[in-house]
Amino acid sequence: MPAPPPAQALSGPAAQLQAVDTRALSPRARTAVAASLARWQALGPLPVGRWLLVNIPAYEIRLFDGAVEQARWRAIIGKPKTPTPTFRGVAGGVILNPWWEVPASIVAESVGRLVARNPRRAAAQGYVREGNRYRQRPGPDNQLGLMKLDFRNAYSVGIHDTPSRQLFEREKRALSHGCIRVDDALGFAATLLGPPASRDSLHTVVNTSRDTQTVPFAQPIPVFVGYFTAELGSDGSLLVHDDIYRKDAGQTVTIVAPAVEDACASE
Repeated sequence: MPAPPPAQALSGPAAQLQAVDTRALSPRARTAVAASLARWQALGPLPVGRWLLVNIPAYEIRLFDGAVEQARWRAIIGKPKTPTPTFRGVAGGVILNPWWEVPASIVAESVGRLVARNPRRAAAQGYVREGNRYRQRPGPDNQLGLMKLDFRNAYSVGIHDTPSRQLFEREKRALSHGCIRVDDALGFAATLLGPPASRDSLHTVVNTSRDTQTVPFAQPIPVFVGYFTAELGSDGSLLVHDDIYRKDAGQTVTIVAPAVEDACASE
């Protein structure tokens, strides 16, 4: 019987986690470390250059250049009933003043009823119905906020702004239908775009016109959406996050998930 292939060498945050001495840890912490390392192995080699890591249990997005962390932002992720899937993709740019394509589940839950019963209020909130298609115009009430990444993927999961920015003050932020909302969205976009873009310049763009604009990155940015309940903090200490989707007990190791109809579905 042939021997199994050797495990790949880990780098970046995975290598830091692999170096942790687990002998003195609690059973829960050891499980989190083991499950997280297995998921890093399944993820495959890290990219060269800039890449984004969305860590679901940490409610956080981090920007890396190779193995070196460059920045981090708070995030809102899917509720346990509508979990954010784990996968990898590529972001091509930033979409300013995006339209929101309302998923059928949200139409059935609330938007369809609003449009039918109170069309004037629905119009004031930017909702437009075209046959069976419901959309929301760019504006202050738009559920994608002022920007979203140009991040097409099989799960219709977006990374975007939100008009409900007060929710980032909560410690536990599993609040969405599966999408990933990012704090300081225009600062996030400016960091990814690089100079001459800035938070202020992007504010000027979105406030001057409601037209939708796509600004491409100089190079596409790989995005890893992962589930790592154990990681090292900036001070080198071990952080063990809540297992919000109850994955660690079975050590679910996958980088894909069933497609979800998400609240931030792309156009």
